[in-house]
Amino acid sequence: MKSKILIVGICALIVSGCATVPSPSASKIYDADEQLVSNCKFIGNVNGTSGWGNLAASTGINNAKNEAREQAAQLKATHIFWTAVNGGYSPNVSGNAYFCK
Repeated sequence: MKSKILIVGICALIVSGCATVPSPSASKIYDADEQLVSNCKFIGNVNGTSGWGNLAASTGINNAKNEAREQAAQLKATHIFWTAVNGGYSPNVSGNAYFCK
């Protein structure tokens, strides 16, 4: 029983250890809904993908969102409105980047 718990714990550490950490500028990008960005300036589309899917889909989606946030940060965006968030075997996301004052 102890070996099963140890294996599960090690697997959890491996999967969580593969999560990406956004840069400080990407960490400042906020998720938004359409109403929140209605008076903001659209500055571009952003996308992200991850190889972590299937059982690690939540980690994959977070990694894909972090990739898109990095793109938004390069565009000097403040917010992202997510237009698509797909899990499965190859998680990917798409969104619209906005600058809000």
